Amino acid sequence: MASRIAWLLAAALACPGTVSAAFLTCEREQAAGQKPDQRPGGEKPGEKPGEKNEHRQAWWKAPETRAELGISDKQSKEIDEIFQSTFPTLRASKDELDKLDLIVSATIKEGLADITTVTRQVGQAEQARAKLATTRTMMLYRMHRLLSPEQLTKLNAMLERREAERRKAKDRNDDRR
Repeated sequence: MASRIAWLLAAALACPGTVSAAFLTCEREQAAGQKPDQRPGGEKPGEKPGEKNEHRQAWWKAPETRAELGISDKQSKEIDEIFQSTFPTLRASKDELDKLDLIVSATIKEGLADITTVTRQVGQAEQARAKLATTRTMMLYRMHRLLSPEQLTKLNAMLERREAERRKAKDRNDDRR
């Protein structure tokens, strides 16, 4: 369930991949005063134990992305302010959703609850999921409003390119199995 939720955060609504699960994990650890490499087993943020994943920097901070898109220091700062102000709400919403998903899963696995109880629990989880998606989408919308139309076009092209690369890598990994 948790990995599905992380994927929802990373899945694109308005801008695929801008807030990846790895980045959210890194930001959470930094907010808690941890360094990204201070994890059991040495895996990086967003990785499952034994899985390799390169640390991703926020697109509005990464020098190569900023250069490719022509993002100014002011734009980067303003976008970061939007992210920093929204992140606590995203984190709290995700934690609540994870908790509700666990309750639903346990109830279904147990198989003893009446339909009304399960319906209520699923409804609560779906409301939490919608709240999380809405908050994230509005954050991205606010970020995008700071970019010029040309920058948005370049950002979308860059993200499509990255998504195609991820799909290719996934297909290669699936073929190996």
